Amino acid sequence: MQNFRCVGALAALALCAGFGATQAQAQAAGYVGEARLATPAAAPVAQTISGVDWRCEGDQCQGAAVRRANLDGVVRECKKVVAVIGPVASYRSGGRELTAGQLRACNKAAIQVQTARN
Repeated sequence: MQNFRCVGALAALALCAGFGATQAQAQAAGYVGEARLATPAAAPVAQTISGVDWRCEGDQCQGAAVRRANLDGVVRECKKVVAVIGPVASYRSGGRELTAGQLRACNKAAIQVQTARN
């Protein structure tokens, strides 16, 4: 009977240790986003958008943040990015990639911002 208690305690300890490691890994990973610009940037671009540091070279952009408190949906998040860096051909965030219809809605924000600036 004692052996079963020890095994059970060890299993619980291993489970808790594994959960702690997984949780620490998730926190260390933070936020990661990717976008491909519709028109490549002539020079490297670096902008902070809603607490996320975005860097673009050519048509490839990557966003990263250690923590992200924003609970925006992926389309709303994309709209914030395109309002600053311009229209995108693809957008991925949190393991989700925008569909063609979602990209159109996202890029519409960039067109509205550019029109308002002119």
